[in-house]
Amino acid sequence: MRLCRVFTVLILAGLIPAGICSAAAWQPHVNTANLRDTITVQIIHHAEPAIVSITAKKVITRQVNVFGSIFGVPTFGPYVRVPADFLGSGFIIQKNGYVVTNNHVVDQAKEISVTLSDGKKYAAHVVGSDPQADLAILKINSASGRSFPTLALGDSSTLMIGEPAIAVGNPFGFSQSVSSGIISAMGREIREPNNPVPLKNLIQTDAAINPGNSGGPLLNAYGQVIGINTAIRGNAQNIGFAIGVNRLYELIGTLMNPETTNGVLIPVTFAGERTFHSPATITEQVVLAGTHGPAVKSVDGIATPDLLDAYAALLQVTLRQKNVVVTFSNGTTRSYPVSVAPPTPAEIRELRVIQAVKRIMGCTIEQVTPTLGEKFNLGVKNGLLITQVNANSMAAKAGLKPGDVLVQLGPYRIRTLNDLGALLPRLPNQGQVRVMVVRNHRLGVGNLTMP
Repeated sequence: MRLCRVFTVLILAGLIPAGICSAAAWQPHVNTANLRDTITVQIIHHAEPAIVSITAKKVITRQVNVFGSIFGVPTFGPYVRVPADFLGSGFIIQKNGYVVTNNHVVDQAKEISVTLSDGKKYAAHVVGSDPQADLAILKINSASGRSFPTLALGDSSTLMIGEPAIAVGNPFGFSQSVSSGIISAMGREIREPNNPVPLKNLIQTDAAINPGNSGGPLLNAYGQVIGINTAIRGNAQNIGFAIGVNRLYELIGTLMNPETTNGVLIPVTFAGERTFHSPATITEQVVLAGTHGPAVKSVDGIATPDLLDAYAALLQVTLRQKNVVVTFSNGTTRSYPVSVAPPTPAEIRELRVIQAVKRIMGCTIEQVTPTLGEKFNLGVKNGLLITQVNANSMAAKAGLKPGDVLVQLGPYRIRTLNDLGALLPRLPNQGQVRVMVVRNHRLGVGNLTMP
């Protein structure tokens, strides 16, 4: 459990000012009376309650073997959309139930569940994600309002080659599995499937990391999180990689942004000032971004000893409030107005495409998502769902109907609203343009007659 208080202690670097919290509240010790009670044993006992197993329900495309499981017959047959469970790991970083994992664990998931070490299972939802960094933050849906155990975030910039490392996770569904090793190298770069941007500055470790470990913590000898386990080298042994925890810390303001998460605009941004004191003490204070103080003491009366608590407090703000009150360590307060977040540039572009399609083709469209595709049994995971067709419109004359999924215009494949938006200006002024849709799991072809 991460204990973070405002207090004054003497350390090598001097006094910790009020308003700054220390991340070294718990530390293992050498037990000479019981040599079995090692540092690793103590760390796992301490960390286990905050480490979770994640199950993400997704819909995948799978080819059906019409000959069943006859030995020696190659698989062939139709492709179908079927549900599948993807397993991963994560760890709780804030007492309200905020969980860190890899983006690829929960990407396009229809349903997410989190299981704690005590066997209790909760539904969860994605608060924020960064596909390029392969990081995501989930929120456990707990009606009881319970306080969850957490892990302290360490510092990945001070790691030493050869220092101990402990990986905990859910490999192959074996929850709370522990492996230990050392930091093998720093600054590695790898490419993940479906991620156009390589992951850089990774930690390499020989602690065993297997499928299902993704999103779990890599811990140091003081039980602090130093990395998020993310990948293995499939054709090698004892080569695993983790995203440095400092990268996660840099993205907290983005991953827990109330504007993108809840649609609530609050004109305040926080930053964390962390200082490392060897061997494993980290002091932290929260300030307004772009300043060096005074420290933020509370948000709407909720104490904010660290950056995670500050953004967790912002995520509790609703549109029913008129303002948010921030209190500082020097006793001053500031009030910030609360309003509806404006649409993002991407949302504005998509809205313009929808309006253009309605004006030109006479139909209303909606982006297909895995959840939408499953809800209406569309048989596709992308494309544009036609929800309404105006009488005597270009779309109606082409034979398009509500429930069709637009997947091709002319020779061009359409997966997103952006795809269609790029094609609309190129439509000819006259003649016909072939349009292809999916209807009742079958492809259909029509012709749009340009006026």
